[in-house]
Amino acid sequence: MNSPSPNRRIWWLASLFCLGFAALGARLVFLQAIQPQRPAQHSTAATFRRLISPARRGSILDANLTPLVVSQFVVTVHADPVKIGTMGPELAQVAAPILGLDAPELLRRFQPESFRQTVTNWVTNGTARVPSIEIRTRVRHDNGVVTNLPVDRWNQLEALLATNRFKSEWDLSIAYTNALQAGRKARKSVPWWNVPARMQTAKQLRQQLKPMSLELTQARSNIAECRAAGLYAEMFELRSYPLEHRGVHLLGYTTNSWEPAPVGGRIPVRVVGAAGIEQRFDRELQGSNGLIETRRAGGRELVPLRQREVAASDGLNVVLTVDATIQSIVEEALDYGVETLHPKGLSAIVVRPKTGEILAMANRPTWNPNSRHIPSLEALKNRAVVEPAEPGSTFKIVTYSAALDSGMVTLDTPIDCEGGRWKPNGGRRAIVDDQGHHLNTVTAEDAFAFSSNVAAVKIGLGLGTNSMLKYIRDFGFGTRTGIECGEISERWRSVNGVPTKVLGYAENYGGIRRWDGETPASLPFGYGLLATPIQTVMAAAAIANDGVLMEPHIVRRIVRGDNQVVKEIGPRPIRRVVQSSTAKNMIRAMRRVVTAGTGGKAAIADFDVAGKTGTTKKVDPKTGNYSLALFYASFVGFFPAENPEICILITADEPTTAGKSYYGGKACAPLFSRMGGEIASYLALQPSNSTNTADALPLMPPGGGPTSRGVTGLHAVAAKP
Repeated sequence: MNSPSPNRRIWWLASLFCLGFAALGARLVFLQAIQPQRPAQHSTAATFRRLISPARRGSILDANLTPLVVSQFVVTVHADPVKIGTMGPELAQVAAPILGLDAPELLRRFQPESFRQTVTNWVTNGTARVPSIEIRTRVRHDNGVVTNLPVDRWNQLEALLATNRFKSEWDLSIAYTNALQAGRKARKSVPWWNVPARMQTAKQLRQQLKPMSLELTQARSNIAECRAAGLYAEMFELRSYPLEHRGVHLLGYTTNSWEPAPVGGRIPVRVVGAAGIEQRFDRELQGSNGLIETRRAGGRELVPLRQREVAASDGLNVVLTVDATIQSIVEEALDYGVETLHPKGLSAIVVRPKTGEILAMANRPTWNPNSRHIPSLEALKNRAVVEPAEPGSTFKIVTYSAALDSGMVTLDTPIDCEGGRWKPNGGRRAIVDDQGHHLNTVTAEDAFAFSSNVAAVKIGLGLGTNSMLKYIRDFGFGTRTGIECGEISERWRSVNGVPTKVLGYAENYGGIRRWDGETPASLPFGYGLLATPIQTVMAAAAIANDGVLMEPHIVRRIVRGDNQVVKEIGPRPIRRVVQSSTAKNMIRAMRRVVTAGTGGKAAIADFDVAGKTGTTKKVDPKTGNYSLALFYASFVGFFPAENPEICILITADEPTTAGKSYYGGKACAPLFSRMGGEIASYLALQPSNSTNTADALPLMPPGGGPTSRGVTGLHAVAAKP
């Protein structure tokens, strides 16, 4: 019988190898070139993943690009006590230094928490179903351990947990290794020919190692579970305020969105604007998350199978007109006002009259958004924009402007102030001048400087209904100003004759055809209508701006991260409300308020200041009548009077009544002087030619001015229909 040739066998083996390599090469070409997605479609190991690259919300900057609000990504670390199990003490020792807590405190936070839950059950009582309240005690197993932890510190903790060997595992591993080595040594000590003894030694070693192995396996399983799910993080985008509470009311705040994250994605909980600039420009501030859709197998990405890749785009930055330094000056002055006046609330607005730019806006009470504590509703409220009140005598700016602009009076026109008490048209209620100013016949300028209510009513009645309402609307009262940080509704109404706290004036003033000699007669000196501080300051700024009303604005431009301008927002004139000559005459009258009238405490060294004080009695919510103990004080002014650069309004809600400091000239004028002096120094404004102080002109005696300036004043005008 012939045996096969050796060469033939070699050829057969070589042929098989060649066929195998050819088939493998063809398969590789098919997978990588012809149908690269086929392995992912048929392989159970490859999984689809959607990876999210989070975009950062845009920042809010001041006029000098100083950050006021910025974003950072943080995580909230949660603990699952069930997953942690007996590993709590060891996990606390490892994680405490990174989380910034003491190990005992961290261990306490690992424990399940009990909480009380109110459950409502419906039971039948006769024919009616009534609620039955039940209090149950439940256990919360998902504990929040640490909030606002930087992402890099969480990554550090994750890496440490992945590589760290817990002491329990280490001890069990050492004990198992020692037992194994001791058993092997005992087995070697038995002679090789004594087979039964060697088998008995091996059996004893297996019996000894089996429970130790099970214990070690269980420990490793527990540790793996603890590492994977004992501590886990939820990522958030946190808004940070470098200047803390400064400007918080106009900046606003954000809240978390409840939109679910994509499946398999790890992105921060999205934040949305809830108030102020954050809400008004939420769309611009929002960025667009990046996205990668791919497949993974064996813990690695299959790059050729990547389906889509979109880069993240951060949100736009909003640049404000606010100056952080001026904002700080205003905030510090309001803190001083809180200490001295003890009011229910304070507000201040600083405006550039020529452009309508808001340089600062602040309120008290306030809150620090970095503290993460829930503030009160009073602290959240932006009083300067959403808190209307009867403006009082600051509204006389509108009354006198209307009279001067219509040619009804001049500043030198004599007006009989009736000794400070007068009943218009024989009405039941008398108009009374406050602060002890029992003026007789004086010029319109002096009546304005000493804030005579009688003179204002005579002028208002002389103007007539239609003319007065026209100027009220032209100055911006009763409508929104257009400011970007949020305003209240334009609705108005009255309840039992008392104006409710809504924007505009009372309903019975909205369609009146004539003055009735009673309530409408109080409108010329600021009672009977409601105005927000932003409306009042813009009306005064219109006088400072040569009679042109500007729309207030806080946002100057919107830019990208590289400061490339996307949108520029410039000054927006609304309308001319009075003639240029009228504005100049009003500035003259407002200067006299500070040099010789009720606003002497508003004087600023080296600057001519023009302003107006205001004081109103508040309506007692219990009785519906004006209170004798609750007041609303204000002062609005601008400087330098000859070329106004800065206009400031300060309001005080229910300031202290000690020493009658509730008057606008005593409560708010000193704060104006304090703010104005520091702002003028910071902006290096050119001083006025003449020094403006309270002693620049002698104060008028309480009995009234010189009678040679007039005789009967506006009696005849007031009698006109």
